Amino acid sequence: MIRIACRIIGWSILLAIVFATISPIGLRPRLGYGPDFDRFVGFLVSGLFLGFGYRRRWLWAVGFIAVAAFGIETLQYLTPDRHARFWDATVKAAGGILGVLAAHMVLVLSTS
Repeated sequence: MIRIACRIIGWSILLAIVFATISPIGLRPRLGYGPDFDRFVGFLVSGLFLGFGYRRRWLWAVGFIAVAAFGIETLQYLTPDRHARFWDATVKAAGGILGVLAAHMVLVLSTS
């Protein structure tokens, strides 16, 4: 049951990130520490939940979150007031990968 909840939360966060990425810049949520921090934390949290939700397929989750980061950043080409940048996608991917790996480490250490 917890795995299913983690999957739902992880996917919901990822969908919220998609919305924030392609919506007008004024609708983007801000944490107050700069856009790179916001990108990193959003993907970190999504990666954590996906890592806990897909504990046996953690390598898949790492690959997926990295590809999703670059794909979601590319979606900004669809909006006239946003711009896609390689650095932004890299920050997103790093946060997501770190989130999945952190979840995996917690799971490995809790079973040993």
